[in-house]
Amino acid sequence: MALSGGHWDTLAELKKTTVSTLVPGSVEEDVKNGNPLELLPLVQANHTGKSIKWLRESVTAEDDVATIGRGGQTGITESITYTEKERELRTRYLYRKLDKFTPGIYDNVNEYEEMVLDEMMRSIKKALGDGLIYDDYTYDSNSLQMDGLHAIAAESYGENWDIDMGETALSLKTWRNLYDEMKHGVDFWLAPYEIAAWVDAAFQYKGLAGLATATAGTMGMISWGVNQVGEPVTYFAGKPIIRSHFLVAEQANTGLGSDARAKYSSGTRMYSIFGIKLGTGSLKQADPGLKLAFGMTEQDGQFFNLEYFDKHPDYIAKAFRLSSNTNLLAGSAMCVGRIFDITNAAVTV
Repeated sequence: MALSGGHWDTLAELKKTTVSTLVPGSVEEDVKNGNPLELLPLVQANHTGKSIKWLRESVTAEDDVATIGRGGQTGITESITYTEKERELRTRYLYRKLDKFTPGIYDNVNEYEEMVLDEMMRSIKKALGDGLIYDDYTYDSNSLQMDGLHAIAAESYGENWDIDMGETALSLKTWRNLYDEMKHGVDFWLAPYEIAAWVDAAFQYKGLAGLATATAGTMGMISWGVNQVGEPVTYFAGKPIIRSHFLVAEQANTGLGSDARAKYSSGTRMYSIFGIKLGTGSLKQADPGLKLAFGMTEQDGQFFNLEYFDKHPDYIAKAFRLSSNTNLLAGSAMCVGRIFDITNAAVTV
């Protein structure tokens, strides 16, 4: 017989008389770092019109610039054309009921509602992070998607800033080529953890594959430092490599300008790296960078739209509906560069 400390037959009987203390909130376990949502400048779209439009130069007047001798006669030329780009805001939402007969998880219902709302917001942010990379309105049958990073890059398939690694390890020469071709500049690299770890290994641990005499830490294009909170950060060409859990293993030979980039399903796992040029965070003037537009909310500056229903029509319950309305605006085709079909192997020169 297990002693209870007095009076009760067993310790188990004693426990029946007690109430557990529940710590408020929940601890997130599905942790995903490197969400593009947290990296891009946000711009609020106005409430007029159905979409956002901007122009990219197509034909410039460079070839029409002429020279003449002193006193010569000038001529008029006409040549300028534009490519029009247009994006509509896309809606993602969660709808949850709050049963009125459910006893408060905490001391009052307000904390219960706060917990539900917090977890709804986390989920929408994660869904957005995935969509900002893998959504493909152009080539996917789901017309309610936006065009994510892969879709934007695939518009330039065949250009020098959209590079197929050909199912081989990442080459630093190829990476440098991408950097040079992104003529508006690069603000950061977005990379999967698997490939970023190989770059770290090249710099910090063992040198590059194929460089038998190389010493770790002497590769000029790769450097290392710490951020504001002391975490290690690796740089390529002076630009930080941001690791992202949202960049996952992918299917080879997809997303080539004829279909959507697919997540891994069979064969050898492939990976991608993106170079990103950030926008200015304004819709007042065209700029070449990438930004995330949001809008259709009740208040200026409000990213999420929250609707509260005191009486659910089908249940004895209250309800929350949380939504966001967003889309990516890629000023220039060169604001998103990509290297894809990279294998999970040591980087080379």
